[in-house]
Amino acid sequence: MRVQFTVNDDEWTKLKKLAEDNGYPDVPSYCRDISLQERTYADFWKTITEKISKMESGQVFALRDLVPLPPSNLGVKLYNNQKVLGIEVNSKKDSLRTNTFRKL
Repeated sequence: MRVQFTVNDDEWTKLKKLAEDNGYPDVPSYCRDISLQERTYADFWKTITEKISKMESGQVFALRDLVPLPPSNLGVKLYNNQKVLGIEVNSKKDSLRTNTFRKL
């Protein structure tokens, strides 16, 4: 099921800042957790960023190596934040046909 709402430019700016300040990768993840009164994405994202920051350059990993049983759309967040995280997607997927990434 999908839930949508409209915001103006000022509200979008405020939501982006709130998401960033609270450790979220994006506004939709922030809005979902706030609406459901959960903090799961922030926890997942914090774990992901901490583990990636501790990796050595050249290390290859999949999302499932960072967090157990990640929600499917968390992979999209990882993919969309490659530059911020200092990683790049590998051209070949692993044996489970999952994207793998390399720490820069």
